Amino acid sequence: MAGRPLRYRKNIPSHLYPASGCHFHIFGDSTTKKNQRLKFRYYPALFVSSLLLGLVVLFFAQIWLLENKGHQLAGLQIVKSYVLNGIMALIVFFAIYIFRNKHRDLLGFFFLGGSLIKFTLFFIFLYPGFNQDGNMERLEFLVFFVPYGFASVLETFFLVKLLNTV
Repeated sequence: MAGRPLRYRKNIPSHLYPASGCHFHIFGDSTTKKNQRLKFRYYPALFVSSLLLGLVVLFFAQIWLLENKGHQLAGLQIVKSYVLNGIMALIVFFAIYIFRNKHRDLLGFFFLGGSLIKFTLFFIFLYPGFNQDGNMERLEFLVFFVPYGFASVLETFFLVKLLNTV
């Protein structure tokens, strides 16, 4: 059996008995830290796969919903919106992941800065196409906000996970 025995000699509980150097502690500090490092290493792959899967599902669901409601998809720039939000979510996540040890106190500001950059890119690349007719409709706003909201929730979830393990 790996680990400490429950009782040592003289019926003393093992956690009160002085530990010798030959025991492997399954639930000790070194194993817990190693397991956290192992799980932590898979965060980027888990984030990328969750982001891509979620954005693809949302993309097809939004297209299906818009087609069933009879809206024209040609002028909505829906593909550009999803690609922009996906790329920016990846950039923000990897910036947070890379600087998690050096700038631990600034990770929240990296997230907020990424949101600011996303909105700036929205106004540079998407807003002029949406505002060609002089007003921006609710439908045009939702084309940007659905992938933005999903990516922001996913980034927030993984940021909390990163902050809990750093």
